[in-house]
Formats: sequence, C-alpha cells, structure tokens
Amino acid sequence: MRSQMLVPLLLTPIALTSIAAAAPIVIQCSPNGMLVADVTIGGKPLRFLVDTALPGDGRIDEEVAREIGLPSGGTFQVSEEGEGIPLVLGEKFSIGGIDFDKVYLWSVPLGAKQQPEASRIHGAIGWQLFKGRVYTVDFVNRKIIVDDAPPSDGPHTFPLDTDAFSPAVPAIIGGVETTATLNSGNNMGMVVPNAMAAKLKLTKEPWPAGKIGSGATILRARTQDPISIAGLSANQTGIDFLAIWPSPNAGFLAMEPFAYTFDLVNKKIRVSKPEGTPAKPQRYGVAFDQQDGRIVVVRLNDGSIAAGSGLLEGDVVKTINGTDVKTTQDVMAAMKSPKASIAIEREGKPLTIEMALPQ
Repeated sequence: MRSQMLVPLLLTPIALTSIAAAAPIVIQCSPNGMLVADVTIGGKPLRFLVDTALPGDGRIDEEVAREIGLPSGGTFQVSEEGEGIPLVLGEKFSIGGIDFDKVYLWSVPLGAKQQPEASRIHGAIGWQLFKGRVYTVDFVNRKIIVDDAPPSDGPHTFPLDTDAFSPAVPAIIGGVETTATLNSGNNMGMVVPNAMAAKLKLTKEPWPAGKIGSGATILRARTQDPISIAGLSANQTGIDFLAIWPSPNAGFLAMEPFAYTFDLVNKKIRVSKPEGTPAKPQRYGVAFDQQDGRIVVVRLNDGSIAAGSGLLEGDVVKTINGTDVKTTQDVMAAMKSPKASIAIEREGKPLTIEMALPQ
C-alpha cells in the first residue's frame, strides 16, 4: 500500500492568510511538446516536467542533485514493508515567482546528463507541490495558473483525494464507465490495462504497436466512439493496451485538449475546455514499428498531421524522402525533416503521402 510523503512543505514568502486576495500567478510553460516549466533551486536554473501523476513535491535526476549538492531529505515510503524512494532537500525552490523555503524531491535516475543541454529535463514537479492552494494546468494555452479564488462548481467538478498517490477522474472508454489517472508525465494517450480489452467496443482486434523501454509490448486499438474524460469528449478514439498499470492512465496526449483545476483547499478537481489556440505540433504524430522485416505504421495520434495526411495504421513504409528505410532508426532520422514524402504500400498498392510541419 502506498502512502503519502510524511515530510511537511513550507510555502514562503506568501502568507496563507493573504492568499485569497493575491492576484493570479501565471507560469508559462514550454511552447511545444510535453509541458515543461522553468524552476530554480538555490538560484540554479533547471527545467522541470509538469507531471500530474507524481505525488508530493516532485523529483530530480540523482546526478543533477549530486552536482548542485542537495542534501538528503529522508525517504518517501511506498509500501508498508518499508520500501521507499530516496528524497533530497531542495532549498529556495522557485517557480514562476512563487518561492518555497524548501521542497522534498525524489532522487531518481532520469538520464538528464545524457540529454542535449538545450532540451534537458532535470526533474518534474509533483501534483501536490502547491499545498493549500488552487491551481490550473491549462494544456491548450501551455500554462499553469495559481489562483486561489476557487472556480465555480459545475457538471465537470469531482471530489479530489488530496492524500491519493495520483489524481483520477471519471472516464468512458469504449462504452465502459471507469476512472482514469491523470498522468501528464506519460507522453502517450489513453493507456488501458490489457484485462479491459474484452470489455471495450473496438473497431477491430488490437494490433502490435511496438514496445516500451522495459520491453513490454504495446497493443494499439481504436474505440467505436470517442473517449470521454470527466464528461467531456476528447474527440479521440485511439488507445494503447499495456499491462503496467492496473487501471486506465490518461497520458499527455489524452489530457492535452483540456484544463485541469486542482483545488487542494476544498478537495475538488474541475475539468474544462479552455479557449485558445493549441500550440503548433513539432512532430507529425505517427509511430512506426519493425515487423517481419518491414516498417509498419502502428499509431496515428488523433488530430495529428499524420492522421490528416491520409496515412493509415497498417501502411507499410518503403521510402521517406526518397531514402529506403529498413529500421526504426532509419525512420527516426528521416522524420526529422520538416517535410516528409512517404512512399507506402497499402493492400498491395503503392501510394505516396505528403506531410509538412507548420512553419
């Protein structure tokens, strides 16, 4: 059984008695891709992912923690048997002008030092960081808004267990009413446990769609009707089956059409469709896999450039921009181009699909 962090978080210099009168604080996040926010620890600038499934204050790459000399902060207990994750103490933690006297971060290997310096992710903020406050993660407009005036309750407002490991909301997937964990730190869409496959209304049997880093196989499928999150249609039908989570997990691509208000004061969560123009995509929104010596399209993200181009899941790729592709590494290199002319084979017939990233 998992338990919450036992160490208190101190928020300064904003006094709790004056929070209600404070103006909203807007924290602008990265313009594309998963949400990333600029933070500082002791004046050291870092880039942290916004991870709505991560409990507590957050996490940091263990190598980065050693490099900047963060002291031990104890252990985050994850089981009654005493299993735990090492914590480090981040003093003078700041995000968007909000200053924390100290935060407690998981110290775990994230491979930050191996990432390109310009796009390096040093850690992540947890969903319980803003204790005693009300904040909104607006994925459409790429920002976090800390505004302690609680929003009005409506049909998409639900109870929030502020002591839970991760927040969850009602969802309808393939005609089945369920709950889905909100996990913006997962760069996939709606991920569903394998055991649910027989219950869902799908367009056809799930098909192999590659593997994750641990080696577990991903099965891809499409539901007959769009997925619903917190009573709002996501206009998405693509789902992935994996055995690593016991219940549905709404990743970044599933959460992206909405804004989520976490009211840690009144223990409520509100989901809405904000006004605004989504960020221009950096990628085509397509995944390939090597199957039986062929490169096959296994995933098209709903609403992506690839989905609108006429490319279909199951297409066999022959060349990209005139270059033969025989491995997934070949594909990854070719798809870095701002334009992609993809020669495919579909049901034995040759076709060419043209795609371009927005300028």
